[in-house]
Amino acid sequence: MHQIVQHSLNQTTIKNSHLRVQVPDCHRFIRPDTEADQEWWRDHLHRFPPGYAPCNTLQSQRIPPFPLHTRELLVSRFCPVDLGEEILNSKANEDCLIRPYLGRRRIRQHGSTPLGSAPRRRVRPFFSLRNYPLHEDQMEELGIPARDIRLYARMMANALATLHWVGEIDANDVEFVLAPPPPTTSTQSTQNPSNVIFNVFGSHTMWILDFDLCRSLPINAAGMEQAATAFLRNDPFYPRPGRDDPGLWSVFREQYLRTAEECCCRLTVGCSSEGKKRLLLSRLFVELVENGH
Repeated sequence: MHQIVQHSLNQTTIKNSHLRVQVPDCHRFIRPDTEADQEWWRDHLHRFPPGYAPCNTLQSQRIPPFPLHTRELLVSRFCPVDLGEEILNSKANEDCLIRPYLGRRRIRQHGSTPLGSAPRRRVRPFFSLRNYPLHEDQMEELGIPARDIRLYARMMANALATLHWVGEIDANDVEFVLAPPPPTTSTQSTQNPSNVIFNVFGSHTMWILDFDLCRSLPINAAGMEQAATAFLRNDPFYPRPGRDDPGLWSVFREQYLRTAEECCCRLTVGCSSEGKKRLLLSRLFVELVENGH
């Protein structure tokens, strides 16, 4: 499934290269029972946490974590004051990735502080910079420009439409994270530098990962119901219709349909009857999401 995702997104057209999300390179699939892989487990099992046993494992590219200045920014704004020093000194929290939650805003609390001053309220009893969930209103608090938030939404929409109409998978339970771009030695970086964003987080882009629960997508009405269910059940990465920011949903919706049209017409050679059928189904998917399925 990982390779299907990678192949699908590699077909992004040049004019959409700035919207392309990064996919970690897939190096190797390791099984627990083949002779060659048993040797791999003998050499590497000690590097896993206690209690782990050989299993089906995907060896893939590591997503680069955000540097110290980004971690300090998140801690200064959102971490309980009494945990800040511990979090910044924690080795585990050096693996800082940000989950962009464009489909949910936090419940607003009184006493919100301006950028640069430490908040004196407890946001949550537990705090971690690993896969930190950053809601849309938190992005606004940090001063991330509206154009960048819209770009995040368009990148998600472009990826989702590509997975639906090129990969023909439902994108069930996929995850998106913001993180630095691949190292300059990576072919990904040299091929696609235009998808790098720069704001208070420094230089970063959007990555997509976790394809274990993706399923094949039937190209019919039942398939669109399957895709809509996957969309609505996922963590709130995608903007949602009828929420606090309907404008962001409109941006997502427009980009999804635009990319779907490009994919359908390109794959069916100029919008044949099959292409037109797929276009109608892409609109059905959007309608199902807007109606809450």
